Amino acid sequence: MRDIYLVRHGKPAFEGGAKRCIGWTDPELSGEGRRQMEKLSREFAEKSIERIYTSPLKRCVESANILSGGRIPVEVVEDLREIYMGQWENMTFEEIKQKYPAEYEARGRDLAGVPAPGGESFADCERRARRAFEAIRNASRGNVIVMAHVGVNRALISGFEGRKLGDLLEIPQGYGQVYRKTDFIFDAMIVAAGLSSRMGEFKPLMEIGGKTVIRRQVETLRAGGAREIAVITGHRAGEIRAEVSGPGVLFLHNEEFERTKMFDSVSIGLKYFRDKCGTPEGRSLDGIFFLPVDVPLFTRFTMEYEKWRFASGDGDVYCPYNGGAPGHPLLIRASALDFLLAHDGERGLKGAYERLGERVIHLDVTDRGTVMDMDTREDFLRLSAYEAGREIPDEETCEALLAWFKTDGAVVRHCRAVAALAEKIAAECNRAGAGLDLKLVRAGALLHDMAKAYPDHAGTAARWLSMLGHGAAARVVADHMDLPEEKLGGLSESLVVYLADKMTQGEKTVSVEERFEYKRRMFADQPEALAAVGRRRELARRALAIARQGGFSDETD
Repeated sequence: MRDIYLVRHGKPAFEGGAKRCIGWTDPELSGEGRRQMEKLSREFAEKSIERIYTSPLKRCVESANILSGGRIPVEVVEDLREIYMGQWENMTFEEIKQKYPAEYEARGRDLAGVPAPGGESFADCERRARRAFEAIRNASRGNVIVMAHVGVNRALISGFEGRKLGDLLEIPQGYGQVYRKTDFIFDAMIVAAGLSSRMGEFKPLMEIGGKTVIRRQVETLRAGGAREIAVITGHRAGEIRAEVSGPGVLFLHNEEFERTKMFDSVSIGLKYFRDKCGTPEGRSLDGIFFLPVDVPLFTRFTMEYEKWRFASGDGDVYCPYNGGAPGHPLLIRASALDFLLAHDGERGLKGAYERLGERVIHLDVTDRGTVMDMDTREDFLRLSAYEAGREIPDEETCEALLAWFKTDGAVVRHCRAVAALAEKIAAECNRAGAGLDLKLVRAGALLHDMAKAYPDHAGTAARWLSMLGHGAAARVVADHMDLPEEKLGGLSESLVVYLADKMTQGEKTVSVEERFEYKRRMFADQPEALAAVGRRRELARRALAIARQGGFSDETD
């Protein structure tokens, strides 16, 4: 376990002495700001900081260098720069209220979604800040400082604490203030020492969807945050090394692989990580993902879910289950390694961890890849077919996802109504030669409001679906709130789902005009929100015109 410290820079030297709206405006620190950082540097002196990551803006770089004192490496991260405030940059807040009263009021009503004129919304800022933070997490093992700004830090903290992004101003973050986030460190191990005798081919190097099995596993483990990946080799070890050698991958060889059982290979990896925990580099290690080489289609989402449950501290081994069957990867708490290594080998690793009793946590997941192994040629063909179709989830999977994410019943009924209308639009357009993928249209429509209860529900659902391997559906879902301009040039699955959603009120099909008239009445006394409704109505009208031109016979007018 380690700590990540989110630090707000010291007080800047404001132009004219009055506090200003400075996003990308780039003042240096004031004398007071430098003193704040000097005091903070003394407080951090005993915290064993590995590295400082900083925004590129002067007030952060200067703050970082003071904390570093020339002893701690400092690295600039572009995506940590403050939210861009557009036309409000470097204005006093009184000037903003006087010159932009309507815009100021509208932004106050929807702080997450409404940007300053020509600027960036907090929703956009939060996305890039989260991207930067995840990159920093994956690049480091020890305690680190993230030197950033009040907007960036509050956006990140909102996510950490499950707050609504629009309420971020409630989070205190004064100049030089520190927010500490405890972070877990995970490594991984893959056992690939066997002969693959039942398969008839060498499993690690067989290809599914254009990638070898072992490469798929390494890439997914990396995406899921595994820092170091140990591959235990035996048969054809040199070929495995050649396939996945690279930063963060090490190889442990079982010289006796032809005469030993799988648990002997497993024990080589467990011993390595047990010993690593006693080193300076490994003392922050919390858990190890484990899997055999023949389970290649697990997803990053399952890893993230296991890590989330791991943080509760209620178990030593976390095992994903799908359809009542146990799967992989297991997530093993580092403190349980000695207990597992004391096992006599009977029934392999499962026999070892089952002795932990209630400390083994069964996690129900929707990820079928966790329980799909490949011992035989038939298994391999089944996995290949599953991977080929995974981009677009089938009806059963869509319904399972809605249930697993506990999507509200009224929202589910709305999704089904949107799906029925979207299929109708797509089918009519296809009869005119559109060539739309009806399965993708239905999946995107069924899942478009899957994350309705969460902030930025379109982006959140798209992110979940992408992590689950449903990339095509994720792209359609991402577009359903505001169809990008480039997709208003012709028919597409995204346009059809977008239009169907804009023509469905609850479970009832309505015209575009009816749907937006309802919204217009709702926001009649809010000029900025009303303008947004008008903009979206115009987009929906354009989408409807494209669908009509493509063959849709709109019967709602």
